[in-house]
Amino acid sequence: MGKMIRMWKDFLYGVCYYPEHWPERCHARDIERIAAAGFNLIRMGEGAWSYWEPREGEYQFELFDRVIDLCRRYGIKVIMGTPTYCAPAWASTNYPQILRWDFNRNPMAHGSRRNLNYTAPKYLELSDHICAALAEHYRDEKQIIGWQLDNEFNCHMDVSYAPSDTVAFRQWLMERYRTLARLNAAWGTAFWSQTYTGWDQIDLPHPTSAPMNPHQLMDESRFISDCVAQFAHRQADILRRFNKRWLITHNGLFGNIDGPELAETLDFFSHDQYPLFAGETDWHWPAWGLIQARSLSQPFAVLEQQAGPGGQMSYLLRTPRPGQIRLWAWQSIVHGAKMVSYFRWRTCPYGSEQHWHGLLDPDNRDNRRIAEAKQLGREIKQLPKDFFDAKPIRCAAILRDFDNEVNERRINTYAKEGNHESSRWLAELCARHIPADMTWPDDDWTDYRLLIAPHLKMINSAIADKLTRYVQQGGTLILCAQSGCKERNGHLVQLPLPGRLRKLCGIEIEDWTTLPEKQSRTARLVDGGLIELNVFIERIKPLGAQPIAHWSGEDALLESAPAITTHRVGKGAVLYIGGYCPDQAVGKLLYLLASGMADPAPITPLASASSEVEILARTSGRKRFLCLLNHSAAPQSITGLPNGRELLIGRPVKQGELVLEGYAVAIVQW
Repeated sequence: MGKMIRMWKDFLYGVCYYPEHWPERCHARDIERIAAAGFNLIRMGEGAWSYWEPREGEYQFELFDRVIDLCRRYGIKVIMGTPTYCAPAWASTNYPQILRWDFNRNPMAHGSRRNLNYTAPKYLELSDHICAALAEHYRDEKQIIGWQLDNEFNCHMDVSYAPSDTVAFRQWLMERYRTLARLNAAWGTAFWSQTYTGWDQIDLPHPTSAPMNPHQLMDESRFISDCVAQFAHRQADILRRFNKRWLITHNGLFGNIDGPELAETLDFFSHDQYPLFAGETDWHWPAWGLIQARSLSQPFAVLEQQAGPGGQMSYLLRTPRPGQIRLWAWQSIVHGAKMVSYFRWRTCPYGSEQHWHGLLDPDNRDNRRIAEAKQLGREIKQLPKDFFDAKPIRCAAILRDFDNEVNERRINTYAKEGNHESSRWLAELCARHIPADMTWPDDDWTDYRLLIAPHLKMINSAIADKLTRYVQQGGTLILCAQSGCKERNGHLVQLPLPGRLRKLCGIEIEDWTTLPEKQSRTARLVDGGLIELNVFIERIKPLGAQPIAHWSGEDALLESAPAITTHRVGKGAVLYIGGYCPDQAVGKLLYLLASGMADPAPITPLASASSEVEILARTSGRKRFLCLLNHSAAPQSITGLPNGRELLIGRPVKQGELVLEGYAVAIVQW
């Protein structure tokens, strides 16, 4: 789970406020109202480059200085943003080489955001100058506790194909491979006569008449991620040079970015939380983003918390129902956010996000949304301070890996469902009230009883050895079809499958087939239960593993061979599933784990409730907290609770039962 960080003392509760969007006469009243609403934090500045530097090399600060003085008057801390995701018109006009190019080599013009290129030397120079000017001016400003680097790296557009990208890519490849012989071997360029004899022959991918080189695509994604991490590190170094006490963060993990690599630069990770992107009723997708955030740092922050209906020019999401804004902010908090900032204080009446509503509408009148935010502010003060530093209880974790996710998303796209199976496992764990995390290859997996790595195709000896130690020490590992089939450059292994994992799993794969969309094959459990698996199906030969399900015989390729096996290794076990798992299959497999059929130590839920209820457990010393969130509009009953005290209303919990009203939240301490 995420690295422990140098943390701030008290919970920070705030709003995004953009003084450059409003007349100066509004500022004093706005900050006064923000403080009166119970907020002690403002996030600002990340979109104001054209104010900070109206002409190249000419800087002004007075607008923000005045707002910071107002914050000082009301005891409000500030997270400032470096404004490098949307440059002034003079920058793109005078230096068109700073712009990103799309795949067809068209430059992205001025007039929106995220059109700037991390590899352009002039852009890096301009970025350095504005960051240094801000850092120098505010180096002694005590109201500023930290900085957000840029804004949402790689949002909207996560690739660039400008001339500077080609130059940087070649340099990156030379540093990685040293010789063309090594690059040609890694990229398999003997195929289709792609062999390179000079570095100047190599470019980023172009439109082609047939499939592109998959190993080149893999390195392209690694290169993009490294460029982002280097850009973040460059800004962080400038800020830390002027004030070592500032905390450095960034908000979000978008495409072609390796999360742990980015997090290495940060003091803490931040996330932007917009539950309405998940649709009408699905609360598991918003939980995914929060679990990802805490996998990268503990605690973490939410710098943009949904405050109202959101939309841009091409869409407008529905309006949150009464109670949901408070509920969603509580969801962020109980997952481990120690800083929550609503986006935004007031809706901007102009621009591309004029439909992205804040707590207040453009009319500036109090409404039910601000009332919910005020209620939450009062409730936060009712909780003991150690709640906000309490650790989530460990039980199950999804293993994330950047290279494998690139492989699923960009390369082996014939198995489309593979890119989503981790989210299905996580959703089912959450819906069944089993504590669930994400973890990464270099993390400590100690105390996780269950580790799920569906379709871990690309591995090396280091990850195979670490998985083996995890199981030997008592963990249960779940692997699915195609595990271990590639090495880290994306070449197929020249070993019987599942390759380096064969001994750990106690099996060999004798044969396999893909299935057409909407087709499945039936695995019959030893107790008679049926599980439907899809997409990619394998014929398993046990080599020490015990079958717990066989194919039903409907496919001659399978001939009633084992479909699911379990293999005891040391104190733990490996569950191998010879197929891809749709939703129902994941649910049934988790039932097997809960029953003990597939796991020597059955996994039990935190409490009993419908799947509309989210339950999380956290611990601090001897204190235990159980957090309950009702994501439905109807009352929900929870049973099997510990007897204790509910902290938000102050009621005792007796006989292990509690009823939550629609969109209600309860935190039980025992």
